[in-house]
Amino acid sequence: MGCPLFIFILIAYGLSAGTAHSQTRFQNPLENKNVLILNAFESNIPVFQKTNQGLSAALQSGGIGIRNQFHEHLDLVRNPGPENRKLLVQFMRRRYSERRIDFIITLFPEGLKFLLDEGRTFFPAAPVLALYLPQGFELPQAERRIIHHLIIPDFKPTIETALKLVPGAGRIYVVAGTHPLDRWLESIVRQDFKTWKGRLEFRYLSDLPLDKILTTVSAAPSDSIVFITAYSQDVTGKYKTTVELSRLLAHVSRAPLFGFMDTLLGNGIVGGSLISFEYIGTRAGEMALDILGGTRNTEKIPILLEVPQLDMFDWRQLRHWNLKESALPGGSIIVNREFSLWDLRYYAIGVLVFILAQSFLIIALLVQKRRRRSAEDSLRQKSKELNQFFNVSIDLLCIANTAGYFLRLNPVWESTLGYSTEELMAQKFLDFVHPDDLVRTQEAISTLASREKVIHFENRYRCKDGTYRWLEWNAVPAGSLIYVAARDLTDYINTEVEAKQHREELAHMTRIATMGELTTSLAHEINQPLTAILSNAEAAQRFLSRAEPDIDEVRQILADIIRDDQRAADVVQKVRALVRKEKFHDEFLDLNKAIKEVVALIRGESLLQGLSIAMELLPELKMIHGDRIQLQQVILNLILNSAAAMRNAPRAQRKIIVRSTMPDNLTVQVSVTDFGTGIDENNIEQLFEAFYTTKPEGLGMGLSISRTIVKAQGGSIKASNNPEGGATFAFTLPILQGDAT
Repeated sequence: MGCPLFIFILIAYGLSAGTAHSQTRFQNPLENKNVLILNAFESNIPVFQKTNQGLSAALQSGGIGIRNQFHEHLDLVRNPGPENRKLLVQFMRRRYSERRIDFIITLFPEGLKFLLDEGRTFFPAAPVLALYLPQGFELPQAERRIIHHLIIPDFKPTIETALKLVPGAGRIYVVAGTHPLDRWLESIVRQDFKTWKGRLEFRYLSDLPLDKILTTVSAAPSDSIVFITAYSQDVTGKYKTTVELSRLLAHVSRAPLFGFMDTLLGNGIVGGSLISFEYIGTRAGEMALDILGGTRNTEKIPILLEVPQLDMFDWRQLRHWNLKESALPGGSIIVNREFSLWDLRYYAIGVLVFILAQSFLIIALLVQKRRRRSAEDSLRQKSKELNQFFNVSIDLLCIANTAGYFLRLNPVWESTLGYSTEELMAQKFLDFVHPDDLVRTQEAISTLASREKVIHFENRYRCKDGTYRWLEWNAVPAGSLIYVAARDLTDYINTEVEAKQHREELAHMTRIATMGELTTSLAHEINQPLTAILSNAEAAQRFLSRAEPDIDEVRQILADIIRDDQRAADVVQKVRALVRKEKFHDEFLDLNKAIKEVVALIRGESLLQGLSIAMELLPELKMIHGDRIQLQQVILNLILNSAAAMRNAPRAQRKIIVRSTMPDNLTVQVSVTDFGTGIDENNIEQLFEAFYTTKPEGLGMGLSISRTIVKAQGGSIKASNNPEGGATFAFTLPILQGDAT
């Protein structure tokens, strides 16, 4: 969760009072305009950090301050599920129900899609600027006014400049990854580089693992060029960001590196014609200001934002590779330049100007004296506004000192914890923390003091009646003060705990109901060893009644009785394990063994009704972490569903195949294939929803619970129709970490 808006308000009021002056401040027409930025991914990716840097600065320059910029990081790739999207919609509605948004900026197609699908009712009148759409992207039909920005990289200018800087180069090493986006960029590179076909040798390294890429580049001749496109993972699935790869290559390369993204500048590349994400943010902010300020007529709002690439180079890399700055394109931007004495000549001139300015300082001080009174009036007004803010906020707001004591609290503290303000301020704020959370809280405060940055953490805080409430904290330092905002999460956490208990109880009841369906089969499985025990016991009696009993034969009969008894006990133990109500038990698990145990339980002829079950299990299947009982419930549910689907199928088709495979070296997969009626393609997306069923006697909970179990253990489940008829249900799970090789 990002730092709440009220922390910035506290800082603004607490630190800016001394800047007030007596001049009348004119009302900026954009001062009350609000801009919403929807970032499809997490907030700490360099691309987005640079974009937000340029965007925020441009908006502030036009009068739209930090308080009117609302940044939401949706994190849709790491959390793609529909449950997360529903929570995001609820969160957005609650946060912005009382606010007006005048302009919306989305980052990447996922952000635009979220706005047009889940957020279609969010501020429909606000124009939308959609950044970072891929080449060939077609805007969906929508009533919103949408301005789009396409990423269409041009790699030719970079190579042209690189050949001027390294005129004797005859070979270019192209480094790229295997992610679909990496592959797409490499295809553009291959097309652009056809210009030099026959003149230069190009070596594309995307088909090599990371260590081979580094070895190849380290052996490249010094008169070569290394060009980096984009990199997410190599052919083995090993992940690295493009910035991390650039740093590794810069450490081993004997030839200069070039690229096309400004995030690599300062991380190893010489430079090139770069896509500047900060410049894209700046241009996006300028367009927002034009539209909101009325500079552009509504009918003349463009449908496309075009942002040119910039010629940018790292002075330190130019010097490291002994490359001539005179060979760079005119107007190039040089970063990280080190200054010489001659470069300091302007500072010398500045000193002279400063000396002259001293003559005017006395006059300015006299003027300042008159302004001080106005500043004091402004400070009193801001203090009054701060008091109003403290009193109306629904969150717990406070100001504390570095010694650990509260200096100011809003009324919500008293209503939440039951203490009076005087009781809270009389003790250190750590005195109220739950003992189990004390170390984590102290570490957070140490981070706050050492790094001087906004921190977020959770702990339990003691109420006056001795109970504890869960609080989510956001704190930021300001000199000797700490501004803090806390939110009470107790009701939310309790609701989550209750929901989890209900899910576990429902799963348990489903297992019991399933075992009811297996009653006939289980009776058959137990009756066989019991019949054998009785037969062997009667035979032993006959042998012992003889005048000279055969003791060896009796021993063999007793051994058979023991074996059959153990067989019956195993069946009972497996049934008890499946219906036992237990909490989640994480253990090392052999999925092949778990599958065999389930199949052994349901081989009874009365259940299968002429069906056959074949097992095609991968012998070298890797171990996983998981709950054996819950995963066996999933396997049992899928087999019973397949059996039901073939209830009316011809006898020759009534076959179920249970397979275990490894799609890659990171996951295992279990699939159940039948040759029944298949799945209606119109309803395939609803199969795993609660209470959806195609069986007249079904409750529609089996597949929904199966998906919940698999997802809770880090996996996924899907269904598909087979080309030859019938359907396949399959779930995947991550293998045990450290066992991927």
